Amino acid sequence: MRLLAPAALLLALLTPGCGIGGSASIEAPVAVYVSLPLTGPRGADGRDAADGARLALEQAAGQAGSLRVDARYLDDARGRTWDPVAVGANARAAVQDSSAAAYIGELDSEPTRASAPITNDAGLVQVSPGAGAVDLTQPAAGYPNTPDRYQPSGTPNFARTVPADDVVVKAAATWASELGATAALAGSDGSAFEDLAASEFRTAAGEHGIEVAPTLHGRKVALYSPSAGTIEFGGQHYAVSAELDPSRLPDETFSARFRQRFHRDPGPYAAYGYAAMGLVLHAIGDAGTDASSFRDKVRGAVFGAHLDGTVLGSYAITSVGDTTECMIQRYRIEGTTRIPLEAPCPTG
Repeated sequence: MRLLAPAALLLALLTPGCGIGGSASIEAPVAVYVSLPLTGPRGADGRDAADGARLALEQAAGQAGSLRVDARYLDDARGRTWDPVAVGANARAAVQDSSAAAYIGELDSEPTRASAPITNDAGLVQVSPGAGAVDLTQPAAGYPNTPDRYQPSGTPNFARTVPADDVVVKAAATWASELGATAALAGSDGSAFEDLAASEFRTAAGEHGIEVAPTLHGRKVALYSPSAGTIEFGGQHYAVSAELDPSRLPDETFSARFRQRFHRDPGPYAAYGYAAMGLVLHAIGDAGTDASSFRDKVRGAVFGAHLDGTVLGSYAITSVGDTTECMIQRYRIEGTTRIPLEAPCPTG
């Protein structure tokens, strides 16, 4: 049997009413799919992001504009860090659901690389609360044919509420300079991610007048680890993170609201799940109710969106899907404890 295209499915399966000029309009609830690691090693972070999204939808009373919005929460890990079968199944379930308006996921970059081509091919907007990989939105050394390989439709559909990895690397170089480093080393395990991050760190460090060379004996040397996001300098360990500590969020009421609803303190990913759902609801509300172009309009409303007064403050989504929110959380590491410090935007 011939399958209907997404636009035709919307027309055929959503409850239509008579719109202007006789066009079909959406009257039934629309769905937002939320695909995150709810089990496994990343389960705590994934559940935080999912509950952040759940809180945002509840506080919007399940509405976006005139439309009722339902959420479907799916586990993309099945007890692992992420499960390729689960990720593919979640993305396909979303694109094949005629009521689906958006897809929130995945938490990390590697599973996002697997789901993004599926949602893109169907024209379903995808918003991640944690995937920071540069190649998802821009060409990146070590990642051939990016981001085109994730965009079979030829049009971007992926956006994120978390700053990209290159912003984090630039922030690490800024902080190394502020700490007083005059030289720096950036390690790499030979992976594409660490090679790219190390290269970006060397460039950013050079812009701050920090020398990056193989032999740096007798200098004030900062050691940067891309995978851990840590800086070692002067016998002290520090860390940088794209996700703000809940105590440092621009919205100082978020932690209390999250705690009241879920009876636990939020982790750093909770606010980004909340922001992802807020961005999606904003886009759905702006998309109108014309079923024939609904997914396109939701996607179009995400790219170029400007939101004020959110849990993350004011930010916009660029034409390639990056957020303009740039605050990077600084931590001082004492034993196994991370002590949150300030969260400035990188300079230089």
